[in-house]
Amino acid sequence: MVPPMQEPELPERLGKYQIIRRLAYGGMAEVLLGRLTGTDGFMKEVVVKRVLPQYASNNEFIAMFRDEARITSRLHHGNIVQVVEFAEEGGQYYLVLEYVDGPSLGATLYELRKRGERLSIPEVAHIAVETARGLDYAHHKLGEDGRPLLIVHRDVSPSNILLSREGVVKLADFGIARARERLSPTQGGAGTLKGKFAYMAPETILRGRLDARSDLFSFGVVLFEMLTGRSAFTGETEAHTIQRVTTEDLPPASSQNRAVPPEFDEIVHRLLDRDPDNRPSRGLEIVDAIGKLRLHTSPPPSELLMETLTRLFPIHRHEARDRATVRPAKPRVIVVDESRTLRALVRASLGQRYTVIEASTGDEARAAMRGAVPDAIVCQRTLQGMSGLELCHSMRENPRLADVPFILLAADITPELEAEARVIGVQAVLPKRFDPRQLEATLQKILES
Repeated sequence: MVPPMQEPELPERLGKYQIIRRLAYGGMAEVLLGRLTGTDGFMKEVVVKRVLPQYASNNEFIAMFRDEARITSRLHHGNIVQVVEFAEEGGQYYLVLEYVDGPSLGATLYELRKRGERLSIPEVAHIAVETARGLDYAHHKLGEDGRPLLIVHRDVSPSNILLSREGVVKLADFGIARARERLSPTQGGAGTLKGKFAYMAPETILRGRLDARSDLFSFGVVLFEMLTGRSAFTGETEAHTIQRVTTEDLPPASSQNRAVPPEFDEIVHRLLDRDPDNRPSRGLEIVDAIGKLRLHTSPPPSELLMETLTRLFPIHRHEARDRATVRPAKPRVIVVDESRTLRALVRASLGQRYTVIEASTGDEARAAMRGAVPDAIVCQRTLQGMSGLELCHSMRENPRLADVPFILLAADITPELEAEARVIGVQAVLPKRFDPRQLEATLQKILES
């Protein structure tokens, strides 16, 4: 009996990154949550992928690891996880990646299946369109010489589609991507294919053939699974799975989910065509075909996805503790007001004790909250596009921001307004006219309570 693999002791730091906790361990690398800190309360969470000690002396694997960093670092797109750097310290090789605060699509589908639920059609359309955009960008990325790099993901599957708690969709792990300029061109071939057979294209399994259309077949399998809540081709054995992928025709997704519109059935049918020439030629065709299905919904699909993720994956204690381990020297206060003059007055008043971050709209405030969680919000009641009360309500639905103190500034304070504000989660309602002593005293009382 082979003894279980021993996880190495967690390092306190790797290079300039403080290591918070281990996210995953196995295969040839471990995945760590890291944090980069700087002056004036700067803090950024990252993913550190470290080669396991037993593979650190494997020159071929280290070359592949470097190749992963070199290829992926060229991809700058909102729907692709960004490479921050590749580094080595004391014989330890590690890759630093953008941290996506949220689960994979695979984990999300698993949790939904346990509850007998599926993603809504607008949510599926949102995930599909964003993933297709990322794929299209990678497939058509040009090198410095203006020629296509011919990047292929090779492992488009639910585990490599990440969903942030803010509803953002990102493709991860281009580590087994193949580009025309790859340093080790002889490593290909059917015998060394990596990935999951249930998501591979038939031509990949049978002939080792890989191109952008193979990725699109894999994406079609993922799309079918999102729509129906079940795997498209997974069989009882690996051989059974291969047989299903290469010979079996799937029924329309709408036969298992009545909510699926004809547009989805058509695009899934085209993506899963065994002849690559009959599939969509590029990801943007998917965007055009189903993009309109995620429009005109209220709330928007990204917010629907946020609500689903919040319900399925509440913040755990260790995550809350991780976020509290490093506190900026001065508490961070986001001041949301359309008046530049008032924001300047608040900054001048609070600047000695607090780091003041300015925003003129609710959307700007939410963007400022995507990094480090603020210590407090000071917001005027009336804002363009989103009122202060609506901003507070949206924060209370986000586990990361649910406990952030919120002070509302209002020109006309009534008992009805104060009652409504308390229900939503506002800690204090102050007059809109600027009173620095009152504001500072209220902030101090709230933050020290």
